Amino acid sequence: MTFAVPCFSRTIPIDPLIIPVLIVHEKGAGSGVFLQLSNSVYLATAKHVLFSEPEGTNPPILLSSKATVISYSPAGSTNVSERTVNLDLVQLLNSGDVRFSTSRDVALVRIEDCQPSNPEVVRLLPGVTFVTPELSLKTYGTNNLCLIPDVDVGADVFMFGYPTSLTATAPIRNMFDPTQPLLRKGIVAGVSPNKQIIIVDCPSYQGNSGGPVLQVEHPSLDVTSFRIIGLVSSFVPFQEEWENKTYRYSYVGISNSGYTVIVPIDAALELVWK
Repeated sequence: MTFAVPCFSRTIPIDPLIIPVLIVHEKGAGSGVFLQLSNSVYLATAKHVLFSEPEGTNPPILLSSKATVISYSPAGSTNVSERTVNLDLVQLLNSGDVRFSTSRDVALVRIEDCQPSNPEVVRLLPGVTFVTPELSLKTYGTNNLCLIPDVDVGADVFMFGYPTSLTATAPIRNMFDPTQPLLRKGIVAGVSPNKQIIIVDCPSYQGNSGGPVLQVEHPSLDVTSFRIIGLVSSFVPFQEEWENKTYRYSYVGISNSGYTVIVPIDAALELVWK
């Protein structure tokens, strides 16, 4: 995503609705993004959005047999419309169209095959059905991705996703539409190539998991680029412990530190069907 952006333009010269997707199933919700790579279209998300990993269990277990993915894509030159896709996760897993990392919090679901001679022509895989009319999905390819060697500490980032946990109480639920994404802006706080982890100074909440994080880049004076550096994995907890010596008990509190762990997009690319 490279745009010539004059100084008076919008901060993000594209509709933020079209970047993340909402993943909903019977056990919860999360976020993700559609990628188009190696002649296929994939749903990329955090592994824990789709799988549970009980201690001693290998491989992980699907949280739900089915999931609904809600996204938005351009419809014509000015409008953005909803796309709703149902996934039979059991069927897709059994056919080998679901992959996950054994060491990192990332998973891919292959949903469409692309015609080699014309990537715009696609075929839905068995287990994938459109609820809304079958229209094109907004996807992101190799040129829109930023590998970990090119992630810059201190660079501005935007976090996209659906923090559905914020609507747990009625007063907050009435403040915004949980079926539309919310943005957070922060910076790259640290990068660990050896551990394959990125930390951003940007708080995340349940529901953000799997959502894309975009780095803002300025390759030239009049050009601004936005590339996906990775997917939200979890917030970094802050632990506080205090002790009551009189009554001999202690308390350990865990809160959101405001930092978030990002799984580099490199880990998703390792799962792509070649």
